[in-house]
Amino acid sequence: METIPLILSILFGTAVASYIVGKLNYLLKVGTSIVGLLWAGWLFLGLQGTQSLYSFKVLGFDIIWRMNPLSWLFGMIIFGLAILAAIFSGSYMKGKERVDFYCFAMCMTVASMFGIVVSGDLLSFFFFWEIMTWSSFLMVIYYRFEAQAAGLRYFVMSMIGAYAMLTALLIVYAQLGTFSFDALSAGWSGFSLALQIWLFVLFVIGFAVKAAMMPLHTWAPDAYTLSPSPFTALFSGALSKMGIYGLALLFFVFGAGKLASNVVTIQGISLPGYILAWFGAITALLGTFKAIVQDDAKKLLAYSSIGQLGYIILGFSLSTSMGVTAGLFQAVNHAIFKGMLFLAVGAVFYRTGTRKLSEMGGLITRMPYTFFVVLLGIITVAGMPPLSGFTGKWLIYEALIEKHLIFLAVVAFGASTAAFLYLYRLIFTIFLGQRPKRFDDIKEVPWMMRAPMLVLALLTIYLGFYPYHLLDLINQAQVSMGIAPFDLSHSMLFNSYGNVDTMTVMNIVAVVFFIVFILFNTLYKRSRKVGLKDIHTSGEVPGEEINLHYAVDFYQPFARGVSFFLKRSVSKIYASLADNLEGFFDVMRYIYTGNGQTYALFVIVALAFLFLVKDLLV
Repeated sequence: METIPLILSILFGTAVASYIVGKLNYLLKVGTSIVGLLWAGWLFLGLQGTQSLYSFKVLGFDIIWRMNPLSWLFGMIIFGLAILAAIFSGSYMKGKERVDFYCFAMCMTVASMFGIVVSGDLLSFFFFWEIMTWSSFLMVIYYRFEAQAAGLRYFVMSMIGAYAMLTALLIVYAQLGTFSFDALSAGWSGFSLALQIWLFVLFVIGFAVKAAMMPLHTWAPDAYTLSPSPFTALFSGALSKMGIYGLALLFFVFGAGKLASNVVTIQGISLPGYILAWFGAITALLGTFKAIVQDDAKKLLAYSSIGQLGYIILGFSLSTSMGVTAGLFQAVNHAIFKGMLFLAVGAVFYRTGTRKLSEMGGLITRMPYTFFVVLLGIITVAGMPPLSGFTGKWLIYEALIEKHLIFLAVVAFGASTAAFLYLYRLIFTIFLGQRPKRFDDIKEVPWMMRAPMLVLALLTIYLGFYPYHLLDLINQAQVSMGIAPFDLSHSMLFNSYGNVDTMTVMNIVAVVFFIVFILFNTLYKRSRKVGLKDIHTSGEVPGEEINLHYAVDFYQPFARGVSFFLKRSVSKIYASLADNLEGFFDVMRYIYTGNGQTYALFVIVALAFLFLVKDLLV
């Protein structure tokens, strides 16, 4: 049996099997999911470097499944996060209700995502896309009544994207008589300019919804917040990348990148690409502003995820070798650091039972492994050496400067700088400062939950020192899309404005850290550990009930400074539009009553009107 259909069969079969055996035993349902994902992942690894193709017909339509370097790169994200999230779930979901349903929906989501990246035609692509939407919707509403509003919002926004994509799909078939990616790529330049722009807009809407690009992001904060934490890691880290993968197809496989030769260009970038770049930059900036003022840890990470996806969109929209490299590198990077942070926050919730930052503090001594993971995660998000985030952010800034988009570079850098605020808030309010008394006896999470977080954390270190291992895979993907590979040599990254040696940067950071550590432990031998209450308080001794940990209303001066942006809510615009539509449909109910006599009256009135004006119509 061909490898691609075998992997799909295993994944869909695992979803069904985990649901059936889940009625018998908890270990069986979780174990079935993990074993099935590991088996499919092992077969997937064997496809690396291959150009597999499998095709067949369904109702006269050609269905094409294929594997190329771009598909393999995104498949690596899917399987990597899925397996780690499934292992994490082994402990996290123990004792919770409907775990068989959870395992079924998660495995269905993984199967559909893999189906998307191996599709070589629009029909199977859309089929798997819809399975992904439905299965992830089931995970959003896992907690039922609490998540109903979030689930409805996700479903409505997904439906908008799906209808836009379906419209584009039907237009392509009407023009070409086939759904094949290869035929679309060959025939794109033959479309009229107006049709190219329409197809571009429709596909962008479809993909941007899943990528949570503003203003189509409104589903993401609540959906990420209310879905189970192991799935949220997969949701933010992998499922959102399906939108990014779609944009990569649109620009470099479907042929939308050829718009550059037909429409106005700005500094060598097509007008549609330039507009999309601004959407990406605005998403990065406003997502960061919204994250800063959140008191819910998962909602903070949700807005952070939206903002970081903006960087990826920004890189792709440039359509340059360095821009695409930056986008793909940051896509993998985003999957790693968002996966580890959502798992870490899930671990904290698992022990404390709360997501509110203002209710926590001082957990560093109780959950040191989780603290270490969050520390590495926020360093990576901030784009600081010596971790992989530095390479990703450096590539994005250099790609923007290369195209002389200085203002966009300033906006992107400003968003990255502002991200320090919410990153500091996340680690300070959870792990530092005064610990509430009710958390004195909590323990670190089980190793089944620690291991997946630590694997992702170690990956940020490894890719910080050796980014060329990932960049080599990205170069292969770019060549498969017809894009020139990025110039690199081991730890050296080259461009026209200067080079960076990541190994040198990391070594400098390591040496500085080592020197500071030695000086601190030799020059300050008289330092001692003090309790949280062992401080100068103007002669007063604070009691245990006095909270000295500042965690409420963080950054209010900053929030007031950016209130102009925070008060502008796209959700309010959508709600107003929905209210107006509801009023319009209420009026239409007087016409479409469902009463046959009323319809007969309409027919009589229409005929009478035509009889009166018949002379005018001749």
